[in-house]
Amino acid sequence: MSHITHDIRHGLSLDQAKRVAHAALDDYLARYSSRGLRAAWSSETRAEVEVAVKGVRLAAVVDVLPDVLRVDANVPFVLRAFKGTAIATVEREVQKWIDREKTQAPA
Repeated sequence: MSHITHDIRHGLSLDQAKRVAHAALDDYLARYSSRGLRAAWSSETRAEVEVAVKGVRLAAVVDVLPDVLRVDANVPFVLRAFKGTAIATVEREVQKWIDREKTQAPA
């Protein structure tokens, strides 16, 4: 196992960041639960996420913090080669939700 921590700066208020994280996770659960995605909020600001990739389980925790969304994950050895691609994909997807929130926020 290899542990990774990745911070995604959001530039939002904490309430906005929580709204973004909850909406994104709800959307991904609706789309990917049939493919093995599982997630649950253990608090207003912490989600525990689990996904099976090619029979290998990956578990992560997402914390909504004042300045960042922090992703902590234990990456199984067999998936370490895909770590960079996975981080870039997560960052890109989360950034779409952040940008959407910023364009909807009152000026």
